[in-house]
Amino acid sequence: MKHLSSETKGRIEVILASLAFGFLGIFGKFAFENNVSVGQLLTFRFLLATLALWLWLFVFKRHLIKISKKQLFITSMLGIFGYAFFSTLYFEAVRGISVALAALLLYTYPIWVTLFSALFKLEQITLKDWLILITASTGLVLVLWGNIEASNLMALFFGLGSGLFYALYILASGQFQKDIKPITSTLYVITFCTIALAVFHRPDLGHFLSLGQNALMAVGGLTFICTILPLTLILAGLQKLKSSEAALLTMIEPITAVVMAQIIFDEKMNFMQLIGALLILSSLSAKAIKVKRYRN
Repeated sequence: MKHLSSETKGRIEVILASLAFGFLGIFGKFAFENNVSVGQLLTFRFLLATLALWLWLFVFKRHLIKISKKQLFITSMLGIFGYAFFSTLYFEAVRGISVALAALLLYTYPIWVTLFSALFKLEQITLKDWLILITASTGLVLVLWGNIEASNLMALFFGLGSGLFYALYILASGQFQKDIKPITSTLYVITFCTIALAVFHRPDLGHFLSLGQNALMAVGGLTFICTILPLTLILAGLQKLKSSEAALLTMIEPITAVVMAQIIFDEKMNFMQLIGALLILSSLSAKAIKVKRYRN
C-alpha cells in the first residue's frame, strides 16, 4: 500500500472494516443461541477488547496510549453516546427481528450521513451522489428482502435507532478525529463504551466464566474480528475520505453477511439477492469513478 494514494488507502481500509463487520450478526446469533443476553454480550465483547488492546499497547506501543484532553473528551462521548448506544440498539433489534431486517434498518445510516452532510453543509452532495446512494440502497433491500422477519414492533424502532446513531457516530468521527491515531481512538472509544455498557446492563461477570465453548467463541469473534479490527480501520479510512463516501463503501458489509450465511448456515442466494449485490457493487464502482474524475 506504500505507493497508493491516500484516498485509495482509505477505501481499502473502509472495505476491510466492512468485511469484518459483516460477521457481527452471525456471531450475535450464535451467542444468543447459547443463552447470552444482549447486555452480557455487549459488555463482555467490549471488556475483552478493552483489556486486550490496553495490554498490547502497554507492552508494545506504549506511546500510542497518550492522548490530549480534547480527544479524551471526544472519544468518551463517542464511546458512551455513540458506540455503546448504537450497539445496544442493534442487538436489541437482532433479538426481535431477523439479522437481515436488523441489517437493513442499520444500513439506513448512509442515507442519514448523506442527509446530515447536505443539511449542515459538511460536504457538497450532488444529484449524482443521491442517485448512487438510492441505487445502492435498492440493492441492499434486494439482498436482504427474502430473509426479513419481524415478531417485535419495538425491535423495528431499535433497528432504525441503530442506523441513526451510527450515522451520528460516523459524522462525529469524521469531523473531530482527524488528528488522532486510529488505534488510540479505538482504545479510548471502546474503554468508555465498556464503562457505559457495564453501568447500564450490569452483567453477571460470574456468568461469563461459566459460558460454554460456543458462547466464548462467539464473544471472542465479536471482540477481535468485529470490534478492534474494524473500529481501527474505519477511523483510518474516515481520516482520508468524506463521511458520505465511507458510509457508502460500508454497504459491502451486508453482502459479506449474506455470503457468510450461505457458507455457515447453508442458505442459498437467490436471483433477487444476486441482482441486489450487483447493484451495490456497481454503485460503489460509479462512486469511485466519479471521485477519480472529480480529483483529476
